[in-house]
Amino acid sequence: MVDAPAPDPQATAGHAPSASDRIVLRELLQQLGSRVRREQLETWFRSLDVRRIDDQEIELSVTSQFVRDWLQKNFLPTLQEAVAALGEPRRRIILTHREEDGFDSLRLVQPTIASDESDRLQRTRDARMPPTSGQLAGGQLAGGQLAGGPVPTGQFHSQAGSPAFAPRRSPATLNPNYTFERFVVGPCNRLAHASALAIGENPGCAYNPLFLHGNVGLGKSHLLQAICHTVLRRDPNARVLYLSCEDFTNAFIQAITSHQIDAFRDYYRSADVLVIDDVQFLANKEKTQDEFFHTFNALYDAQKQIVLSSDRPPVEIPTVEERLVSRFKWGLVAEVEAPCFDTRVAIVRRKAAGRGVELGEDVARFLAERVTANIRELEGAVIKVVGIAAITEQPITLALAESCIRGMPARHAQVSVDDVMTLITTEFAITARELTGKSRTQTVSLPRQIAMFLLREHTESSLEDVGRIFGNRDHTTVLYAVNKIRDRGQKDRMFKELLDGLGNRLLTRSFRS
Repeated sequence: MVDAPAPDPQATAGHAPSASDRIVLRELLQQLGSRVRREQLETWFRSLDVRRIDDQEIELSVTSQFVRDWLQKNFLPTLQEAVAALGEPRRRIILTHREEDGFDSLRLVQPTIASDESDRLQRTRDARMPPTSGQLAGGQLAGGQLAGGPVPTGQFHSQAGSPAFAPRRSPATLNPNYTFERFVVGPCNRLAHASALAIGENPGCAYNPLFLHGNVGLGKSHLLQAICHTVLRRDPNARVLYLSCEDFTNAFIQAITSHQIDAFRDYYRSADVLVIDDVQFLANKEKTQDEFFHTFNALYDAQKQIVLSSDRPPVEIPTVEERLVSRFKWGLVAEVEAPCFDTRVAIVRRKAAGRGVELGEDVARFLAERVTANIRELEGAVIKVVGIAAITEQPITLALAESCIRGMPARHAQVSVDDVMTLITTEFAITARELTGKSRTQTVSLPRQIAMFLLREHTESSLEDVGRIFGNRDHTTVLYAVNKIRDRGQKDRMFKELLDGLGNRLLTRSFRS
């Protein structure tokens, strides 16, 4: 009943669906929505496209061979039931996969504005590339207000017609790859993913605000942009603003210097969804904090959605006013943790499949074992292995994978408190008594602060737990030490290399050899 021939890239890449195809696709998705869970629909079916329909067959395409094979293995009966429910004669289903459009790559779609209704329909139909214009869609700055047209989404170009305080970043669009269907869900991020998906489906009602936190490279920005994609797919006219905290700060400064503060406030407080990445950079910016506080209140009171991300929980962001911290905690605070082994294996396979490569079980597990803390590094390892195999025309074997990532720290059991204390006492030639004692000399206080930082980075110890380890110190003392070491690592390259080296030694247990 089902056939799955290899696709013709030339035939699939340039397909433009007709109006009747779009109607069939919409009705098919509605039928599927009543047969599968919402998460399954978003993950596996939203990339469906109707390629061809005749009396005997209906050809459906998806975004990759990986997705096609998954549908073929797990959802063929469901697809057949949904097609039959359309009321048409029973047709044979043909599943194909189409060009990936930069799947899992860093390519960004350039901003466009639809020139006619058919283009607009095409853009709203295509779940992979929703409208994310960096221009004013008909709106001009007039008397401090935006006249006509939706507020532009995301990271804006500096161009004629844009407010002087609009963020000046380029390229000016959301990443088309950062969607929910391309996000690998595991125990490490299940809560964050579920809450973000709920917000995308029902902004302003589910969790407001949503505050995501976690270390770099774990998928926070992916989830933030997936929310934007989902909101825009459901309502192309929604006023969605996605920007970094640095952009917001620079926009605020520009509004002050150009005497357009009222227009700035109208601009940001008229958003339906405000998404700000890396909100920890509000630290030490008192005026920006005050402005953001009032923007937050205006949006919250209007039941507009606010989504924030940070590399640390709200209570650990230094020098941010308590009134802001309390508001960050009004809705849901969800942590995005480092992925577990099974999740990393799934990510490796997804990244490889996005490049048209199916990795062997041994290679996928090896990469997942060797790259543990950062999804970006994991993707980089996959890219390197796939790239070298293509360049050298070698098959992807375990030996090739080992040679490609030689030098990366191996995965071991979870880091313990004893591991950190042993490493620091060994590295800095001090005793455990000195490390946990009261001495404030530089030769002891700096290693102590580094130990506190490593305990927070590599173990599950809370601030209170770390304080008890070091002689029942107050949690604020621990927080000060952690932030001091983190900030110094951002400013001092040599110090960062020291921290990275200590972290690698913890993972490899080389200090015990």
